[in-house]
Amino acid sequence: MPIEYKEDNQSNIPAGDEPLLTVEQYVAERKKEIRKLAWRSTLLGSVILLFNLLLIFVLITFSETTGLSWKDFFPLLFRNIFFLLGLFFILAGLLGFYEAKRVNIDDFTLTPEAYNFLSQVERIKPIYTYIILTCILGVFFFQLSDLVDNEGNFRSLFVAGLVKQAVIERHEYWRFLTSAFLHGGLLHIYFNSQALYGFASLIEGFSNSARLAIVFLLSIVGGAIMSTVFLPEGISVGASGGIMGLVGYLAIYGFRRKHHLPPNFLRNIIINILFVIAFGLVAYKIIDNFAHIGGFIVGFIYGLLTIPRNLSDDPRKVNPITEAMGMIAMGILVFFAILTVLLITDYVRF
Repeated sequence: MPIEYKEDNQSNIPAGDEPLLTVEQYVAERKKEIRKLAWRSTLLGSVILLFNLLLIFVLITFSETTGLSWKDFFPLLFRNIFFLLGLFFILAGLLGFYEAKRVNIDDFTLTPEAYNFLSQVERIKPIYTYIILTCILGVFFFQLSDLVDNEGNFRSLFVAGLVKQAVIERHEYWRFLTSAFLHGGLLHIYFNSQALYGFASLIEGFSNSARLAIVFLLSIVGGAIMSTVFLPEGISVGASGGIMGLVGYLAIYGFRRKHHLPPNFLRNIIINILFVIAFGLVAYKIIDNFAHIGGFIVGFIYGLLTIPRNLSDDPRKVNPITEAMGMIAMGILVFFAILTVLLITDYVRF
């Protein structure tokens, strides 16, 4: 959409030609689009929440059949993935309204450095991101084909998940990595895959594929260790610790390289962090917050140590040792994805 700053005088525009927008008109159009999306998100989230509340009300009302009472209301609500999904859409809508209120032309204007940098980034294919996603989706395919236990849980969660007592008592540290390729359901893997693709492809474009593999691997391990130390009971699965490591790395990147990035980049990263914190507080019974915290800390520290402060240094260039370490890290991730499949299909037993 072309932009031209001029007075609101349309009298000299030839018939049939599309008029150029003033800056004020362009910003107004963008605000209108943002508000429209915000309304849709808020309404969708409200419908999901109301349906969820109605369903819980019906289940408790027929307590003679379901065995539920009003004391089960909040446990049912906060452990329900649909409640979290509705809350997610409502929060996204509220943020959209806030964004529409505060947005201005500076939010759509790239600096010359950012324009040149991003034009180069667009030509980079996120190969490592595709490999990691393929591993996670491939493992989930075998999870779906696996038998479930009497409670409807994937048997694979016990075979290859982060069973904390197995780690503490039998020193099964391999579970730190196999658990990252397992997921608890379709919504779990959907949201994790979306987040992984978004953040991982950013790191491959803005930084380097080797950095992606290294920070993802280290963050998985860091998140698993913190989860085991502070939540020594139960089972944890999912790539969230590694994903939060990517967020931590990108937060440092946004601070140090903001002149080379879109105007909203850092704010969007901060919003993602606040989303994770909010969901963690609301759904602490089903979300492993310590895995998120551990992964984020590892990615944050790795970013502090590796992202150059000097703006003249290209953050995408790494030395041969880092390239080799990235390949090794990628190899480890693929190896443990294959090991996870072998474990849940009973070809390998420990």
